[in-house]
Amino acid sequence: MPSPLGHYLPVCLLAVLCGGQPAGAQQAAPLTQAPGSEASLGARQPSRDIEANLLVLEIRLNGASLSDGLTAYQEGAQILLPLGELARLLTLAITVQPSTSSASGYVLKEDRTFGLDAVQSVVSVAGRSMQFEEKRARVIGDDIYVNSALLSRWLPIDFEVNLSAQRVEVKPRERLPLQDRLERELAAQRLKGAGPERVIDPGYPRVLAPYRLIDRPFIDQTFSANVQSAPGSRQLSAAYTAYLTADVLGMEGAAFVSSTRDKPNPDWRITLGRNDPDANLLGPLRARTLSLGNISVPSVPNVMSTSGPGRGVAISNRPLDQPTSFDRQSLRGDLPPGWDVTLYYNGALVGFQASRPDGMYAFDDLPLSFGTNEFQLSFNGPLGQMRTERKTFALDQSIVKPGEVLYSLLQHQAETGGMRSVARFDFGLTPRIAGGASFIRTPRQFDGANGLKERSFTQLGLRGYWDSAIATSELTLAQDGGMLAEFGLKRRVGDFAVDLLHTQVFGGFESDAFANSGDPVAMRHRLRAVGALSPTGLPRIPVAVEAEREVLKSGATHDKISGRASGVVAGTFVTNALAWQRSGDAVTTDGNLQLSRRVAQMGLSGQLSYRLKPTTSFDSLALFADRNLTSGYRVNAGLLRTFSGSGTTLLTGGMSKNFGDFALVLSASYSSQRQLSLGLQVFIALGHDPRSGKWFTDAVPMAGMGAVSARAFVDRNLNGMRDADEELVPNARFIVNGGSRHPTSTAEDGTVLIGRLAPGRYADLSLDVSTLEDPLWKPVQDGVRVLPRPGLVQFLDFPMVSTSEIDGTVYLLGSAGKRAIGDAVVELVSSDGVVVMSTPSSSDGFYLLRQVMPGRYTLRISPAQASKLALTVPPDRLLEIKPDGDFINGQDLELKPIAR
Repeated sequence: MPSPLGHYLPVCLLAVLCGGQPAGAQQAAPLTQAPGSEASLGARQPSRDIEANLLVLEIRLNGASLSDGLTAYQEGAQILLPLGELARLLTLAITVQPSTSSASGYVLKEDRTFGLDAVQSVVSVAGRSMQFEEKRARVIGDDIYVNSALLSRWLPIDFEVNLSAQRVEVKPRERLPLQDRLERELAAQRLKGAGPERVIDPGYPRVLAPYRLIDRPFIDQTFSANVQSAPGSRQLSAAYTAYLTADVLGMEGAAFVSSTRDKPNPDWRITLGRNDPDANLLGPLRARTLSLGNISVPSVPNVMSTSGPGRGVAISNRPLDQPTSFDRQSLRGDLPPGWDVTLYYNGALVGFQASRPDGMYAFDDLPLSFGTNEFQLSFNGPLGQMRTERKTFALDQSIVKPGEVLYSLLQHQAETGGMRSVARFDFGLTPRIAGGASFIRTPRQFDGANGLKERSFTQLGLRGYWDSAIATSELTLAQDGGMLAEFGLKRRVGDFAVDLLHTQVFGGFESDAFANSGDPVAMRHRLRAVGALSPTGLPRIPVAVEAEREVLKSGATHDKISGRASGVVAGTFVTNALAWQRSGDAVTTDGNLQLSRRVAQMGLSGQLSYRLKPTTSFDSLALFADRNLTSGYRVNAGLLRTFSGSGTTLLTGGMSKNFGDFALVLSASYSSQRQLSLGLQVFIALGHDPRSGKWFTDAVPMAGMGAVSARAFVDRNLNGMRDADEELVPNARFIVNGGSRHPTSTAEDGTVLIGRLAPGRYADLSLDVSTLEDPLWKPVQDGVRVLPRPGLVQFLDFPMVSTSEIDGTVYLLGSAGKRAIGDAVVELVSSDGVVVMSTPSSSDGFYLLRQVMPGRYTLRISPAQASKLALTVPPDRLLEIKPDGDFINGQDLELKPIAR
C-alpha cells in the first residue's frame, strides 16, 4: 500500500506554489535575524550553532519582573548572560563595545572601575586585573555574553538561573539604586489599586495589521517513521503532521493536519478567527473575538463540562486577557509533536502534559483565587528548546464597569452529534456590584424511560467587590425541573487566599456535575486555601488545601480533603499532592509526587503515583532525563514502571541533532514484554520573509508565533514615510515590552526581523536611542503597540529625525551693568502654545535645550517666574528648527527689574 505521506508532502511545497523561492541555494535568515544580516554583520551575528542553544528568560529583582525576554545562551555546562543588557536593565554604569569585544565603566561607585577585554580574556574590577577562560565570555550579536557565575564574581550581585522556571533571580549583595525606584513604583501601584504584576500600557499608538484575503503560510512539519517488533510480529508505521497559520478570507487561519500510514483519510483541525482589542468586530455587536471551525466550549460551573472535539462558532466582546469565566480559567494551545509543557501556578508545579495526536495541550477549569493568579507555561522541545508563556489574572480587579455589558456566545456541534449552546452575560450595576445571566443547552443524553432529551439551564447571579473580599451568589434553574443555589466568599487571610462555597440542590436538579442517582447530592460545602508558608531560614513553600463535604439526600456524607505542597530543593521543583476520601466506611488516600529540574547541561523530571489507604502501594513511576552535548546533539532516557498486576517496565532512549534548517530525532524503547521499538522523526519549519520575498527553513517551530519586520530610517522631509533618498539606519536595536532589547540589530538596509512574539498579547516596540549612531537622531514616536498573530510578519517603519540644539546665555540688566544669572527658566513653546521643553540656566547664565524636534517655536523666559521675581522679559523670540539638524547658537536673553 502506498503511504499517505506521499499525498501530503505537497503541503510543505505550498510555498513554491504560492510563487516564492524555496529554501535551497540561497537561504534567508531565521526569525531571530534580519534579512541579510549575516552578510552585513559578519562575526557579530549569532551562528546557527549558538542559536540552537538560545534561551529566553524572565529576569526578576525583589519579586518584580524587569523583563520576560532576556536573551541568554546555553553552552555546555554554562549559561551565558548578556553583560550590556543586564547593565541597562539594572542601571549599572557599564557600556559594552561589541565591535572591540570590550566593556568599560564602574560598579555603583566611580572609584570601582570596571574594564573587560573579551579578546585577551582579562577583566579589571576596582583596579585589580584577573584572567578567565576564553570560552566564558564571548561576543554574540551585539553584546558580550558572560558566564553567569563569572558575572556574580565580578559584580556585587548573584545571578541565580533557574532553567526549570526559565527565570533569572537577581540577588544584590549591595543595595542597587534600581531597588529604591522599584519600591517607589510598587507603592504607587498599590495606591492606585494596581496588582503587582499588572501590565502597564506605555500609551504607544496601536498599529494593527489589516487582515488579508489570502497570505503565504508558516508551516511546522514533522515526518516520523516507527518499527515495532514483538515475539512473532513486526509492524511498520509512518506519520506526517503539519501546522499551518496564515491570513485566510480576511481572518486568522490555522490548520492542523495529521496523516498516518494505516489511515487513508487524514485528520484535520481548521480554525478561522479574528481578534480586535478595540471591540470593532461585527458592527453593533462590538465583538473582540470571533472564532469559527474546530473550537472548544469552556465548562459552565455546576452545569456543563468542557466540550470535546467538534465544530462551532464563538463570539465575545470580553477583553482578550480576561479568564474564560469569573473564577476559573482554561489554558489551551498548540503543542508540536515531541514537545511537552509544564504548568506552574504562583510558583508551584501543578501539571505536566506531553504532545497529543491532535497537536494541542489543555489545562481546563483551573480555579482562580482572590488576588493575583499567575500561571506559567514552560514548553520544552525535543532539541532542548525552551519557551515560556505567562498569564496573570487578578480577580479583585475583574469588576465590570457600571453600564458595561460583556457577553460570550457559543454554538458547538460535537463529533458524537451532541449540541452545546452557551450565552453568558456580565453587566455592571454599581462600582462594586456586577450581575450575570447565562443560558445553556447541553448535549442530548439518553434516558432509559424517556429516550433522547435535551437539557436547558438558566443561571442568574450577583457579585460584590470589596477591598479585601468578593461575595458571590448564583441561582441555576433547570428547564426540566430542579434548582441549584450557590453562595461564595473569596478573601485574603494573611498570606493565603481563602475560598468558601456553599451549594444547595432542590427538586431533583440534574446536570453534568450533579447526577440524579438513587441518592443524589443535596448539599455541598467547599473550603479552599492557597498561599505560601515562609518558615524562618527556609525557602518559601507554596501550599494549597481543599476540603469538601457532600451531603446526600439520605443524609449520608462524602468527604474529601486534598493538599499540595511545593518547593524548590537544590534547584529542583518538587510537588507532593495527597487526596483523602471517605464514603461511608470506605477510606482511600492517594498521593502523587512530581519533580522537575533543569540545569545548563541536563534536565530531569519524574512522577510517582502511590496509595496509602486502604493499603500502602506504588501505582506507577516515570523518570525522564536529557543532556545536551556539543555541536547541537542531545540525548535522553526514560523509565516507566507500572506496579499493578504483574507490572511492566518500559525503557526509552534517544538522540537528537539540530542541523539549523531541520532537526533529526532517533528514538528507541524496550519493554519487559519483549517489545522493541525504533523511531525516526524529522522536524522542519517553513517560513516566508515578505520583505526579501524568500522562503527559509528552521528546526524550531514558528507557525504558532508572530513577528514584526521593523525598519529604521531618517525622515528628512517629515512625511512619515521612507523616500528613496532617505538614509537607512543600521546597528539600531529595539526594546520589546519595555524590558530587554531584541538580540539582533538592524542590518545595512535598516531592517530587523523580530520574531517569537506571543500571539493574542500586546507587544510594545521602541527604538533604543542609546544604540543610534548619531546622538541627535530621535524617533518621531516613543514606540508602537502591536497585536501579533500566528503566521504574520507585520511591517513597521520607525522614522527618525535629526534634532537640533539651542543655546544661549541669560543676562540681568541692572544699575551695575549686565551680568549673567543662573536658575532662570528658559521655555520652548510650540506653535499651539504648549511648553515642550524647559531648562534652568546654569550659574554662568548658560542654557542648552537638547534634541529639539523640527518645527516652529517660541523661545522665552518663564512668565510665571518673571512675574514672581518682578522682572520684565524680552519679547518672545520666534525660531524655526529645520530638518537638517543644524544647531542654533547664541540665543541670549536679557531680563530687567520692573521699575517701581
